[in-house]
Amino acid sequence: MVRVIAKRTLFKSIKEATKKLETVNKQKDKGESFHHEYSIRPDTYAFKVSGSNDTRAITQAKKSSTSSTTAAAPVTFNFIEYIYRYTTNYPFGDKSPQEIYDEYPLTNSEKLSRLINRPKRVKMTTSDFIEDSLYNPNYGYFSKEVEIYQPDLPFEYNNIDDIDEFLNVWQKSYSKYDNTSSKLPATITQQKKNQEVSVFTPKPSKSKYATLAQKIHQSDLQASQQTHSRKSIQLWHTPTELFQPYYGEAIARYILVNYKLNGNYPYNDLIIYEMGGGNGTLMCNILNYIKVNQPDIYARTQYKIIEISSQLVNKQMTSAFKNKLINQGLDSDKLTIYNKSIFKWNKLVDDPCFFIALEVFDNFAHDLIAYDNISGEPYEGKVLIDQHGDFYQFFTKELSYYSNMYLTLRENSSYSMLKQQGKILDKVKAMVKPDKVHPLLHSSKQLEYKHMFFPFKDNLTPGEFIPTRLIEFFQILNHKFPQHSLITSDFNQLPKTIPGAFNSPVVQTVLQDKMIDVSTYMCHQGYFDIMFATDFDLASELYKKLTGKVVRIESHEEFLNQWGDLQATSTKTGENPMVDFYKNVSFMVS
Repeated sequence: MVRVIAKRTLFKSIKEATKKLETVNKQKDKGESFHHEYSIRPDTYAFKVSGSNDTRAITQAKKSSTSSTTAAAPVTFNFIEYIYRYTTNYPFGDKSPQEIYDEYPLTNSEKLSRLINRPKRVKMTTSDFIEDSLYNPNYGYFSKEVEIYQPDLPFEYNNIDDIDEFLNVWQKSYSKYDNTSSKLPATITQQKKNQEVSVFTPKPSKSKYATLAQKIHQSDLQASQQTHSRKSIQLWHTPTELFQPYYGEAIARYILVNYKLNGNYPYNDLIIYEMGGGNGTLMCNILNYIKVNQPDIYARTQYKIIEISSQLVNKQMTSAFKNKLINQGLDSDKLTIYNKSIFKWNKLVDDPCFFIALEVFDNFAHDLIAYDNISGEPYEGKVLIDQHGDFYQFFTKELSYYSNMYLTLRENSSYSMLKQQGKILDKVKAMVKPDKVHPLLHSSKQLEYKHMFFPFKDNLTPGEFIPTRLIEFFQILNHKFPQHSLITSDFNQLPKTIPGAFNSPVVQTVLQDKMIDVSTYMCHQGYFDIMFATDFDLASELYKKLTGKVVRIESHEEFLNQWGDLQATSTKTGENPMVDFYKNVSFMVS
């Protein structure tokens, strides 16, 4: 069906407005003086389309015999939708969402990792977009923006009066991170040169909306061109660094006790894998504790780090870590660093081992699922990036492998959402705190009325972010590390998550020395950290289903009360920062 844009009715002069719109659309097509549309967000619209006919997809979807313009769902006339369609800033001119979706090839984060600049004219799954935003080696967030906080010396807790004084001592330790802009790696400088910088100078306008758009545009330029101060390279605060060496020693105690209880001592070597080595602090703390307290076990201990960094960084890290071990009187030949992502691991490790994954779940990519409001059928979210680099959200019935696996596993567990449908309490709660209630538990009648008056979501429920990378990680542990014992910890809840979806992430960046939270994950790739909380109760059941292993969940406080040196980390008043901090963190061990 061909839509005629001349039927906009809120303009005084239809002919004049039509000519202006046609001129703007032609300029968009030619890329002439394009102005990004700030009146709509990337997630304002949720377009339901058919994705089975993308013959250029990297995932090699089967070719469909239907026409490329086949709609994903029957078209029903909605007068209010008609008004919105022709009187608001509909982004695609006279083209349908299906036509726009079919114009672009499907790509993935692995292919994008070879790009120097951010992609345009492509579409991808939500998880691939998040993965690319965080881990792309050329422009991803972790390629340039993050530094792990590390005190010069461990804090002397027994000489600190209380928590307040500890916070003051901690704050003073930040001084060494001042004026770090001169220490930036050359690769970051080169990346800044490669980035496209707009030279658009807006003309003065009487429109307050145009003026606002110009201000936002100038803020974007300022953000992209700002120099790095102390906080613009975001500091990560990990309990490993903050409470060294005592935090690492607590994990070492757990490992030694379970190494013996599992029956591996004295028959098998103690093999420890750590996912992401950080500054090497945890490695040194664990090995040093084992050497001092169990020298016979230390003699047969191997420590292996799986690090996703580039080859050059990997060589520098290997040298630095080995020197760090030597400086602390430890043996450098105990260390092996594997320069690859755990998701590309192809070697079978059949030996019993401990697998440490601390603070890694929160940056695992998630997929976005929305459900048909009538049938409850799941639709998987795709991010489309147009020729101008603007983002749009589409949903298709075609589920990726791990999205389908997650939904199947969950619905066959005690956390099934379909079995909980119909509860009046959930429907009432969804009216007050919609993001805290699963989309399938919302009132379909209420959503139907909402879509009638605000027809932007194509009769889909609010979205749900699902941990597909976590499922893939558990699969790899099961198949490639069959005799592993898992030690992991991460956030069980996070504040200030983005609105409009269930299990949504926190998306934030540092701008002018201030932490800024934004309200969508679809933002300039590489400039924003995207963090998810983990539902450990559900994760433990999924882990058990995939690996067959018994798992235990403990709070941060419970784990450290059992395995930590509480006397060494207590202040004069008896307060214990190591135990009292990180209340929203859980441990999961197997």
